[in-house]
Amino acid sequence: MSDIIDISYFNKVTDWQKVKASVDAVVIRLGYRGYSKGTLAYDKSYAAFRKAVEQFNIPHSFYFFPCSINEAEAIQEADFIIQALAGADLALPVFLDSEIAEVKNKFGRSDKLSRATRTHLLAVICERLQAAGIPAGVYASTSWLNNQLDMTQLPYTVWVAQYNTKCTYKGSYLLWQYSSKGQIPGISGNVDCSRLVNVQDVVFPLPGYEVGKTYR
Repeated sequence: MSDIIDISYFNKVTDWQKVKASVDAVVIRLGYRGYSKGTLAYDKSYAAFRKAVEQFNIPHSFYFFPCSINEAEAIQEADFIIQALAGADLALPVFLDSEIAEVKNKFGRSDKLSRATRTHLLAVICERLQAAGIPAGVYASTSWLNNQLDMTQLPYTVWVAQYNTKCTYKGSYLLWQYSSKGQIPGISGNVDCSRLVNVQDVVFPLPGYEVGKTYR
């Protein structure tokens, strides 16, 4: 089975035709809130990557890196995504990338939020996205999902990252990101690779996948 890849400004795409022939879908980083100053920004390659996947008719969606520390900022992040994706043809949910922003010292503005607050702010964004007709999901590592979020309060599609031969997350999830060192024709250097595990809850299922069937 082909891979689903996620890309951002840090990836260099050299041949979109080769990418199309090698993957099932592409998830593009739409943008982020800066972890120090809190400024909202688009990924530097968002516009070019979106134009390319639309031009080459590659199934796609987007992810966003939130760093909100209160409800007002969470709503602002949701509205940023909603405005950007007006009219987008999504093949997968739009995922919120929940993780430590500043790994070494945890100096990121949202790095030290409590589990309850972090969960609540993600829920605010997801609820607002879905109210606007955009299916929402949460991306995080297995450890983060288990320890830093209360997944009982986040009934949304999950994309779990665990770089291993097996994913050990016990909750329900749609995508498993199994490597950060994939090699995809048409992309220079390493790229994150994921597998579609279960399409039961996909609002806009990918072409070629049967809703309700489990893929492993």
